[in-house]
Amino acid sequence: MGTTGPEVQAPPMILGMTLGPGPGTPGSCVLQSAGPVTVNVQVADAAEVWMTVDDGEPVALEPVGDEGAEFVGEIAVLGESWNGKHTVSAIAKNGELVSAPWPDTFTVAAPPGGSEAWLDKSVLTPSYGNAVAVDAQGDVFELFTYSGNQGGRCMIRRRDALGMVLWADDARPIAANVTCEGEDLKVAPDGTLWVLVDTYVQNAWRWELWHVDAEGTPLGPKPQIGSPKHRGAGLDVSTAGEVLVCGTRPGSFGTDDTWVRYQPAVGDGWTVPWVFKQIANVEADERARDCAFVEDRIVVAGEAFGKTVQNDIDSYARGFVLELGRDSTKMAETITTTGPGWQSGHEAVVRDGSGGYVTVGYSCDSKAVPCAPTQGVVRWFSLGGTEIWTEPVKLTQRIVDVVLSPGDYVVVAAQATKQTTGILVQAWKAGKGTPLWEYQGAQSAMQVASGVAVGPYAVVYGVGFYLEANNVLASGVVKLHPL
Repeated sequence: MGTTGPEVQAPPMILGMTLGPGPGTPGSCVLQSAGPVTVNVQVADAAEVWMTVDDGEPVALEPVGDEGAEFVGEIAVLGESWNGKHTVSAIAKNGELVSAPWPDTFTVAAPPGGSEAWLDKSVLTPSYGNAVAVDAQGDVFELFTYSGNQGGRCMIRRRDALGMVLWADDARPIAANVTCEGEDLKVAPDGTLWVLVDTYVQNAWRWELWHVDAEGTPLGPKPQIGSPKHRGAGLDVSTAGEVLVCGTRPGSFGTDDTWVRYQPAVGDGWTVPWVFKQIANVEADERARDCAFVEDRIVVAGEAFGKTVQNDIDSYARGFVLELGRDSTKMAETITTTGPGWQSGHEAVVRDGSGGYVTVGYSCDSKAVPCAPTQGVVRWFSLGGTEIWTEPVKLTQRIVDVVLSPGDYVVVAAQATKQTTGILVQAWKAGKGTPLWEYQGAQSAMQVASGVAVGPYAVVYGVGFYLEANNVLASGVVKLHPL
């Protein structure tokens, strides 16, 4: 009677690999802008497949279906810095058994960072852009204010990544039928939108926070509404779905106080005021401009005006940063004492990806009150409110917004000193001294920058408004190629 030995396990094999876009033949994949290179690997007798790009760290591919015959993945190309030829190598594994590597190449020929992909202006005029946000699919949401016969009206518009408006009715209202000014909007992790506006009702401005779906349809019976004379300014949404709002409300003795509202993903939140006192028994005006989630803290940035300089009886404007815990405990507060100007203010804040945060705003080289901004400034902070790098930005009057790029730099939207090319977008890294790239588009009678956002694959979107030669004021969104 015969006997049989142990079953021999077949070695894993790669049968083919396809890189896209392209016809699928070896070396034929060419990417002409930031975006994905798709990886599709066909195998036999494999439990897992790994790939490396240019001898980098191995990345596991995902199986398709239950048969284990196909694995897929993606290489995120972030723009011009990827230009050139790249090598992809895949191996299949099954236990201790490893296949021979399967190589292929792809080529990137992306446009220069900061070059314009498209610019689309609103057909609804007169209008001015307030903020812009991008969802995970690359759709672009524009918050703008339309100035009609009935006063200002807040509207949102949705475009695809090619700039095409997706709604047949062009734009949809937020806080319909009341006087309204747009402030900010953010995309939540679930793809819904949080929209912050200020409305004028019964002779007073107040903030309203709307939660809408991707079609602009309100979620819930009504928005969150602030008290009279409590105005909103900044908004952020965390990756966990927490919501942060901040603004300014009346304080004592005719001053302004900052307020901050935190709303956890589940349960009740809180709202707290903040009063800055650099000198005992003397309150300053604090005007919050923006707020952001940074690590385990909440950071609020703005401008404090009053007796902000020790041993000086005069009042000045200085940028402030306030750090709170998620339980509303104050962790740090500080005002700007460094240059380039005597007075300053922060307009926006964002986490820097390295445990700290970045503010942008303005400086003023005069002690005059009020002091018109004379130069934009980017400042990097560590947690605790310590300023670690300051970058004055030439050719700018003020910087109005900042966003963190997946490319490990920040992108800022600035108001240029020359109004005919007033929308200026730049990319910055701490310590560089010059921008990584910058954008200024074609001239118009006047341009004003309002905001900036980064979408998938580090693509940049700016928003603002344009005054054309025929005196038409139009909101506009520009898409820029990343680095």
